[in-house]
Amino acid sequence: MAELATTFTTNPGGDYISLAREIARDMNPIQTILDARQINANEWERIQANPHFQRVLSAEVEAWQSANNVGERVRLKALHFVEEALPEFFQRAHDPRETLNAKTEVLKTITRLAGIGNSMGETGAMGEKFSVTINLGADQTLKIEKTVTHQVIDGVVE
Repeated sequence: MAELATTFTTNPGGDYISLAREIARDMNPIQTILDARQINANEWERIQANPHFQRVLSAEVEAWQSANNVGERVRLKALHFVEEALPEFFQRAHDPRETLNAKTEVLKTITRLAGIGNSMGETGAMGEKFSVTINLGADQTLKIEKTVTHQVIDGVVE
């Protein structure tokens, strides 16, 4: 991992962007982010003082906090929350003092989050749904819906 810290010196552009993005998202303390990237205090001071990094960080904060990014922000924060809760879920699922119902609910939730154990009845038909609604005015609409199943095309590209 020592090579990661040196890439800030040799090629700071891309590294500045990913570091700024992670800081802008504010899901982990800055020290945790720096430790994971093996950036020491002196390197962090140098990075913070860099005008390019300041511009990148400002742009990332603005993009992350924009009204257009609400859906993605909520989705990523929810995923982060779930990831942090997993150790407790694991512990409680193996705790003999927990009721069987509580354990079952935890396991159902985890399998659903992991995308396993879903039957057709729980998730609906496989495939994607395509829907077009045309408003014709005067309380008249024309609605077209089609379920599209995935197709696998086997072949060789020459």
